[in-house]
Amino acid sequence: MTARTKASRRDWIEAAYRELANTGERGVTINALASRLGVTKGSFYWQFKDRTELVRALLDRWAHERTDEMLGLALGSTPDPRERLRRIQALGREIAPIDRAMRLWARSEPAAQQAVRHADRALLGHISSCLRDLGFGADDARLRALLMLRAWVGGYLVPAPQDDAARADHDEQMLDVLLARLDR
Repeated sequence: MTARTKASRRDWIEAAYRELANTGERGVTINALASRLGVTKGSFYWQFKDRTELVRALLDRWAHERTDEMLGLALGSTPDPRERLRRIQALGREIAPIDRAMRLWARSEPAAQQAVRHADRALLGHISSCLRDLGFGADDARLRALLMLRAWVGGYLVPAPQDDAARADHDEQMLDVLLARLDR
């Protein structure tokens, strides 16, 4: 089998995305990506001026495509706000590796921090909208949305049960707590 000589710009970005999820930002090197793609390092320079340009494209892909397209898919097909919140929970599990890597990278890279902020604003807006649709006031919806996001991110450190049935029950119980009305 012969090695490919060239990879598309999208191929490089997708390889960087997968590498970020698997090994973190430090694993996103031209050599590692070329190896993953089965091309020479020179192929990279047909698509990008340098690694910085690739990183900008990677951050843009994560902040915009991931947020807008994935949340659109998760939320767009049902009018039921509780079901949309369930889908957000499921989305959180699905994208946890890349989300965790981005958040860790954002601690030391301003551009990654900006991408995370963009994604969080969009996610918080979606969650708040679902909560308002369930009858919560704007302030209460924003607070509960933030709690849901923090639970999502905290889930990287305190994982849910491994068994699918137990995880579904756990997620439903967490949603019940999030949606409980407090007597004031």
